[in-house]
Amino acid sequence: MKHLFSIFCCLSTLVAISQTNTEVFLADLSFTEDREFKVSNFQNISYNEGYDNQPSFTQDGLLLYAKTQNEQTDIAVFDPAFWSTQWLFEGTPGGEYSPQRIGSTQDFTAVRLDPDGKQRLYRYRSGEAPVAYIKDLRVAYYAHYDENTLLSSVLSGNQLDLVISDIASQKSDTLLDRSGRSIHKVPATDAMSYTAVNEEGNWDVYQLDTKTKESFFVAQLPIGIQDHVWLDGSKMLIGSGNKLYLYDLFGDGEWQLFADLSAYKIENITRMAVSPDRKRLAIVAEALSPSEIVQAHIAPYNEGRLDDFANAFSENVVVRNFPADTTSMGRAEMRAGYERFMKNNSNLTVKVENRIAYKNVVVDEETGTVNNDTFHQATIYETGLGSIQSMTFIHNKKTSKDPTIIVDKQLEAYNARNIDEFMATYADDIKLYSFPHRFMSEGQASMKTNYASFFEATPDLNCTIKNRIVVGNKVIDEEFLTINGKNYSAIAIYEVENGLISKVTFIQ
Repeated sequence: MKHLFSIFCCLSTLVAISQTNTEVFLADLSFTEDREFKVSNFQNISYNEGYDNQPSFTQDGLLLYAKTQNEQTDIAVFDPAFWSTQWLFEGTPGGEYSPQRIGSTQDFTAVRLDPDGKQRLYRYRSGEAPVAYIKDLRVAYYAHYDENTLLSSVLSGNQLDLVISDIASQKSDTLLDRSGRSIHKVPATDAMSYTAVNEEGNWDVYQLDTKTKESFFVAQLPIGIQDHVWLDGSKMLIGSGNKLYLYDLFGDGEWQLFADLSAYKIENITRMAVSPDRKRLAIVAEALSPSEIVQAHIAPYNEGRLDDFANAFSENVVVRNFPADTTSMGRAEMRAGYERFMKNNSNLTVKVENRIAYKNVVVDEETGTVNNDTFHQATIYETGLGSIQSMTFIHNKKTSKDPTIIVDKQLEAYNARNIDEFMATYADDIKLYSFPHRFMSEGQASMKTNYASFFEATPDLNCTIKNRIVVGNKVIDEEFLTINGKNYSAIAIYEVENGLISKVTFIQ
């Protein structure tokens, strides 16, 4: 217990920015017939190697969180209605953390590391430069009570102090020392909750009456737990390992198992957030990255360990030949096929030569052997919650011409926004698809109309190739795009026939 306390007291100057490989998950919350909460539809929404953390909901249901991009952390906003993510601000040197919207306004706050090495809380308002939200405070963690009241844990030497601030007057009062990182507004009350270190070096939860400034003890968190969140005005939720536990202020004073999420192959649940309508729960946890999920089946295949190989795939895995020729449905059918294949062939190996990872999709360039014959292919893996959901093979179709020549030519015309030169790289019957094989358009006419207006409306348009895989007549590009001041990523699969691009399949 003293060891935990000593770690807490040896804080670095950058408390809010502890870089770990975490993901943000979103689940639906609902009431059962006996008025108990239920967790369902659990999904990874960040799919990003690096730091994804510190979620908070807005009043209209958007989810803000800190997300790594280009080796720094900035603020992402996820819209559950469209299942899409955008960057909230342009990247700031030092990064931005702990995003929250200020009440019912359209303004946001975020912790930022300034060039002088100090972290401060800034307010962001559309069309204006960010300004310090509360001056002279080195804010680490915080929560808004309303548009004028802020409760925060502030860096003070080698510890955190709990401070309440009046934004209008810019006056702050220190309430206690050795506070923690978990601060929340308690729903449907005049209270805010915070954590503080007790004599044993563990964390206690207190509620602060914002009217009287008086605090009262609520509960002790289990050993090692630092974070809590409120489901409603009387029910508190924590994460431990891969499970959620509930504490009811009107219950028996014990933490009760709320949900077992071990089936989703996550670990070390920490921060959480509950949407204002109590219909969604955001969870931060450690999870295997899509690359790690895919890599897990390589060694078992090469070593002939059929069960371990098959267990890397979901029960409902779909196996295809590109673009949409389904060869098996489900793990059982796939396993039976590989069992026959391994029995009838020898010297089976596969090696990953190049890898593109984008959100939950991994594209591997692979070489291998079957009966001492070598092969070259690409494989598209869709992953989800710890397993491979689909596997699509792109086989090597021999071609006499280098397909990258025409693909590079269209990229040059795209960046120049030259519609005529751009369209000249495509076949007359060009077909566009969304992966795996959802038809989007056919022919030059509609494509030219759409891209011409897009070019006209996007003066800063730019696309760069971050990674490329070439298999036969197919060029698979990982693309990084700038469109009207915002950055996007995507994967495009170009198929080249007779020197022109005949098909494009987008993964985005």
